[in-house]
Amino acid sequence: MNKRWLMNIILLIIVVILGALVFYTIDRNKQVELPKLTDLNQAQTIHIERLDKEPITLLKKTNDLWQITTPFDLPANKFQVENLLQILSLRDYKKITSSNLAEFKLDSPLATIKFDQLTVEFGDSSPINHQRYIKVDDNIYLLRDSWYYYLTGDALAFASFSLLGDKPKITELEMPNYHLKLQDTKWALKSGQPSAEIDTSIDALGALIDNWQHASAYDVKPYDKTISKEQIKVTLLGQPQPLNFFILSKSPDLILARPEKNVQYKLSKTQLEKLLQLPIKMLENSDLPK
Repeated sequence: MNKRWLMNIILLIIVVILGALVFYTIDRNKQVELPKLTDLNQAQTIHIERLDKEPITLLKKTNDLWQITTPFDLPANKFQVENLLQILSLRDYKKITSSNLAEFKLDSPLATIKFDQLTVEFGDSSPINHQRYIKVDDNIYLLRDSWYYYLTGDALAFASFSLLGDKPKITELEMPNYHLKLQDTKWALKSGQPSAEIDTSIDALGALIDNWQHASAYDVKPYDKTISKEQIKVTLLGQPQPLNFFILSKSPDLILARPEKNVQYKLSKTQLEKLLQLPIKMLENSDLPK
């Protein structure tokens, strides 16, 4: 065997050894994945208790939709509920061996979430890496502090921003200036005296309804008891009673209140014309000024 072949064999052996060392090192340093924090994957009810604040109850309905039942009766924000449910399958945590509940303020929890029959209690925060102590069954864990301040905030943080709920189908819309009603699958203007420049075509009426069906606020607050005479009634398919909105403000933002739900929605000013007015007719060439 000549020197060249011998050198190639030696180099090959070195490469194999180095590869094995790299693989062994990576395999040793690989973290073993922790089991899920709980055995529960989903829940039908979520009940939240907070110190010195009203409790919050969320109920799962059909089609994976959630409803706030306490302290408001409103559709829930699905994204926010799913954020809570992430706690159940969390794998990024550290188990604490100590059983001294008072040490971590878990003898009198600062907040508690009950997923069906499973209780998760929140204690003190850790000064390291923004983490918090929690208790599940008889075990204490340390995990990232992503939920506590959210749990102890405004209950309406769990409310949906949608004005009409999930996939609404409007059958009638009564506003200060117009009254629209669905007749034989087509929208008709039942009352209102729009000017000649206002577009009252079927397409324009349908666009106004579509704007309402997709209307979404950027903030939801408790009703501030402002009195307004400007009322809007929205009747939805399958619901005999209309939803009642009152216009509290048009500037700088559009604010619509539902007093019977004790809530008001704040929408951007760009929503004002989309929701309260029919569009202006497009001028044809013959109508353009000479």
